Amino acid sequence: MQIHRFKEHFAGYMFILPSLIGFTAFMLYPIIYSIFLSLMDWNMYQGFGGSTFVGLDNYLEVFKNEYFMGGLINNIKLLVFAVPILLMLALTLAHLLNSQVFGKGALRTVYFLPYITTITATAIVFAALFHEELGPVNGFLRSIGIENAPRWLGSVEWSLPTISIFWVWRNLGYCILIFLAGLQAISPSYYEAAEIDGASGIQKFFRITMPLVSPITFFLAVTMAIFSFSMFAEVKVMTEGGPGTSSYTIVYHIYKEAFERYDMGYASAASIIFFIIILAITTIQWLGQKKWVNY
Repeated sequence: MQIHRFKEHFAGYMFILPSLIGFTAFMLYPIIYSIFLSLMDWNMYQGFGGSTFVGLDNYLEVFKNEYFMGGLINNIKLLVFAVPILLMLALTLAHLLNSQVFGKGALRTVYFLPYITTITATAIVFAALFHEELGPVNGFLRSIGIENAPRWLGSVEWSLPTISIFWVWRNLGYCILIFLAGLQAISPSYYEAAEIDGASGIQKFFRITMPLVSPITFFLAVTMAIFSFSMFAEVKVMTEGGPGTSSYTIVYHIYKEAFERYDMGYASAASIIFFIIILAITTIQWLGQKKWVNY
């Protein structure tokens, strides 16, 4: 009996061993090593011999750094404005695509294509569309009489909103696909009962559809919040954080400190703080979902 149980346990451990090795090598070890680097004034060229232990100095420097704080403020703006707009737009479009709409199969493909397209290529095309002088967007605005069209990516006021528009557009298809899966799992009997009671389309949407897809909404709220805080490629390709720090994000700031200034100690400390911020936001969302998510 004991030998049989041992064989079962051994087989189970063998199945999870590849994933465990991958997690240890590519997740656990880098996290532990980042914590170690965050406590050092690390010299990339001399290694341990040329590095100095500085304790929490790197962490204190992070909170004094205007670029990090500017990136944090921009990330919070994306979280507060871009994520809710994305979820509301995705749910509305998913609801329409779930009904009898002509060509809905083709529309689903069209919406999902940006998500699977290379982000660098789509960002370059999007930046060209919103070019202040040669872009077709401003060309159209001037054609309808708007002479002082926004400078978009070249403007302090418009650079972050423009990147937000791109981010929403690119992730819209993914959110629509997830919402569609949730909508198709709702039993038609709920809507039939509501129609018998005389409920309107809007009432059915707010009283039936939204509560029943609230677990999907919660999942997407968490994942999109993490995605918005992890924004890097969009900023790197479209604005490089400018003008000034108007489109800086935390991840872009960490990248510049680590791979342009080679300040690995500071970058590691900023990464640990970034991880704590993400953990705190996710925890708040997890605690708050008890009041509005219906399982």
